[in-house]
Amino acid sequence: MTDAMTFVENCRAKDGLLVETDESAPSLEATRFGAEIRAMRGHGLTRQELEFASGARTGGAYAMFSGGAPSLGATYYALRLYQLAGVTVPDSAAVVRWVGEALCSGDKTVVDMDDLFYGVRCLIILGARPEPSAARAIRAFLGECTKDDHGCALLPDRPSDIERTYCSVAIRQWLGTEQDHADAQASGPFVVSCDDGFGHIRMRPSEAEWSLASAYWGARTVELLNLAWPWAELDAAVRRCAQPDGGFSTNPGSTLWETYCALRVMDIAASRQEQPV
Repeated sequence: MTDAMTFVENCRAKDGLLVETDESAPSLEATRFGAEIRAMRGHGLTRQELEFASGARTGGAYAMFSGGAPSLGATYYALRLYQLAGVTVPDSAAVVRWVGEALCSGDKTVVDMDDLFYGVRCLIILGARPEPSAARAIRAFLGECTKDDHGCALLPDRPSDIERTYCSVAIRQWLGTEQDHADAQASGPFVVSCDDGFGHIRMRPSEAEWSLASAYWGARTVELLNLAWPWAELDAAVRRCAQPDGGFSTNPGSTLWETYCALRVMDIAASRQEQPV
């Protein structure tokens, strides 16, 4: 069996850029997750990766693919690459303005939970805070997306799931008031209900399926809320997804995204198990 670093290097195109295994062109997403995996193994970004991130800039934002439209997701991935490299984001004030305008209009959010999370992560990396009106709009949106089961949804009319519950918890904790932290902590019962009793964290309690992604979102939420958890079982379930190519997947053939999720879960589980009871 090869290791994760070998898998990452095998995902490189001829120009040295990373391509996700189910895609045909380099992207900031593939670059970000490959860089995260490399960073977990003590390696920095390559020159080509930094140049790719720089070349993805369009005004105050970044595009996922060469020649594509700017997006909050791509902008977050680009900023995270700069952060991993220890490089200052060029004209960060312009990025802060673009993100603020993309997230809210007047006193309302104009994005779904995914894009709200990406935008907030951008602001965190840049050390920025929302305007008071934007903070009120964000809290109102989080409240609208919170369901009776205390989980959160992509949009107010959608069912709750572990991914958006993670997003909501992270955003509430970043907003930072005592009430924000209490609202985040209230999601605990939903998170617990996503555990199937066999080491798997499901997307939602009503579904039997789980994935390495849902395991990652769940583990991060458990970590943020400091919940008691069967870490050894989760670690074992993830390790069973190791593939002969050195990466991880719940299907034959690894992906950069799933490999990142698996390694992060294993790291979280190891750190939590080492903590004194």
